[in-house]
Amino acid sequence: ARAIGLWLRGSATAERLHLRDNHVGPDGAKHLASAMSETATLRVLGLGLNALTLAPQFSFFSQMAEQHPAIQPYFAVYLARNDGGESLISFGGYEERLASSELSWAPVAMKELGYWQVWVKSVRVGGVAVEDCADGSCRAILDTGTSLLGVPRQSARSLHKLLARQVPQESYADASSIDCRTIAGQDLEFELETGVTIALGAEDYSRPTPFNITVPSSNAWRLFCRSLLLPVDMPAPLGPKVFIWGEPMLRRYYTVYDLARQRVGFTPARPPQPGADGAHRAAEQSDRRASMPQ
Repeated sequence: ARAIGLWLRGSATAERLHLRDNHVGPDGAKHLASAMSETATLRVLGLGLNALTLAPQFSFFSQMAEQHPAIQPYFAVYLARNDGGESLISFGGYEERLASSELSWAPVAMKELGYWQVWVKSVRVGGVAVEDCADGSCRAILDTGTSLLGVPRQSARSLHKLLARQVPQESYADASSIDCRTIAGQDLEFELETGVTIALGAEDYSRPTPFNITVPSSNAWRLFCRSLLLPVDMPAPLGPKVFIWGEPMLRRYYTVYDLARQRVGFTPARPPQPGADGAHRAAEQSDRRASMPQ
């Protein structure tokens, strides 16, 4: 991944974290390393809300505001669609070239807990509502440190059932070449309290390899594609009805985090155009400005 500060450039080493001419020394880095072992990626540099801050000196935005008052308290996360692509985090704004539409905003839920999380009004699979979230009490935590899509343990079984589908029998001739991420399936939709809908397709939630399942009361077998979900079992107040939006969602959507207004912006991610990155970097060197959320 590549970190870009649109007005601020920094680097991290094992012993020192630099923000231009300012740094956290070896003693502070030791505490930071301890924090990194216990927290997810968005919180490593103090990018969580204030409730998760170990101390003021470990709050990235507090230090940024103190040392560089002109920088606005926003950051944006872009995760490449594949491992060979380049991921990016921007501070002070977001990059329009990575957004396919205007940002849609949702307020942070239960901000006193310190997580970037949003209320989920309903969850649907192919238009069928998931009963556990019908009362609007579900939430979703955005977390770059989670590689899978986390779902409440109580909902995992029903979601697996709704998202499963049979592989077309014409593909059986070469079963070893089947990739379930390319087999059509139902969309998994999350409707937020503001009316924003976050939708994931079969390519986002599927296990690559199909399962061989014997048909009951016969010797026949069929290949089925299943979802790759992480059961989440969290106690209150954070749980129990909480989803973890890890890489599957963050690779699909470009997300912007507004600390001042405590809200999250969403737009379907637009991969950088081949060959355009060099020109973008050159423009950035001459004019380090970012698009500012409205």
